[in-house]
Amino acid sequence: MQGSYDMTLVFASYCVSVIASFTAIYFGTRLFDVEGSARRLWLAGGALCMGSGIWTTHFVGMSAYTMPYGMSMSFSLGLTVLSWVPAVLASALALFVIAQKEVRNISLAASAIIMGAGIASMHYGGMAAMRITPSIQYDNLWLTISIVIAVVASGAALIITRQVRNVPAQHAVWVKTGAALIMGLAICGMHYSGMEAAIYAPDASMASDNVLRGNWMGIPTAIAGAIMLLLALLVALEDFRRLEQQKKAKEVREAWIDDAVHKDMLTGLANRQHFEQLLVRKIATSLPGDQFSLIYVELDKYRDLLTSKGEATANQFIKDCANAVDKSLPGPHILSRFSMGSLMAIVPHQTAEQLEIVVHKLRTSLGGHAHTREYGNWTLGFSHYPQTSTNGRMLINQARQRRQQVDYNNSHVEDASTLPL
Repeated sequence: MQGSYDMTLVFASYCVSVIASFTAIYFGTRLFDVEGSARRLWLAGGALCMGSGIWTTHFVGMSAYTMPYGMSMSFSLGLTVLSWVPAVLASALALFVIAQKEVRNISLAASAIIMGAGIASMHYGGMAAMRITPSIQYDNLWLTISIVIAVVASGAALIITRQVRNVPAQHAVWVKTGAALIMGLAICGMHYSGMEAAIYAPDASMASDNVLRGNWMGIPTAIAGAIMLLLALLVALEDFRRLEQQKKAKEVREAWIDDAVHKDMLTGLANRQHFEQLLVRKIATSLPGDQFSLIYVELDKYRDLLTSKGEATANQFIKDCANAVDKSLPGPHILSRFSMGSLMAIVPHQTAEQLEIVVHKLRTSLGGHAHTREYGNWTLGFSHYPQTSTNGRMLINQARQRRQQVDYNNSHVEDASTLPL
């Protein structure tokens, strides 16, 4: 006796299996990041979703099958419910195994066999729930094929779920979706090959003395299963959003810590420690013939301004000065707040004429501040790599020691020849 399939319900069974697979993959990968009671909760949720999805796929697929000669299906309620248990237990085992930090190949293979056996038990337990006389017989070849598919699909699910966690975050959703589509095909492949193995006697008849009769189970089961799985997906989505928020908060916190370590929080410039590290790195990576200069600017009366005008005024003054110096420096440069009232920069190598141009720009830009005339006296110092020194500490010391007072009332440096080259 041969039956036929309602392709709408066949497609519905595949959709249910894909949703179940995606949910199980998400719950499974989530297990790597949680501990304690939360881990047990995610394990139970994943097992229920995957097991119930496999079980729902089976009975939607059963309802998609039209029995020969117009027979209506009839199921034992107790055995139908009982067939759900091995699917959930097999899924729980799979999730437990893949969540371990280290899993040997032999353990993975054994788990795939046990999980495949659980899925096969669910399928053939569900078939045994069918109240038909005489009992269903099975073609040994298709029976074997269906069990092999169950084991292989289980192994693939285990491997996929373990590997998905290594996928870059920006590709994770698409990889999980692709894996779910493949796992859905495997689950349906096991079910429909198992259905192909079933042999019905020509004089077979269904029992009519129990509640689960007729082919009406497919759509309600699909709807109930889909609702449950969609609820699980909503939980997973909310969890994903929460994880993204935590990730962004962590990135902000790490960025703040990085800024606190490497930057002056007032001006946003590199701090002294970071500047010294950058200088050492630049020297270490310099090639023969490379040259550069250090320019040091010290605001001589910054502490007086801080004492007389207060912190807010002094802070604004140093920020304005840092901005003015940054705009006046030549070429690509690295500017730092070297101390409370001083700035230091790495700039391309400067000749005496070029240094005089820099001084003129600094005089113009720094001279425009309201507190410049009273508190803005400043001195400049220079040193040059490798002429002055090839040692970072020596370059800094020379730039600080060999500096000149700049006169705001003159339009040029009085004695450019004294600038250290």
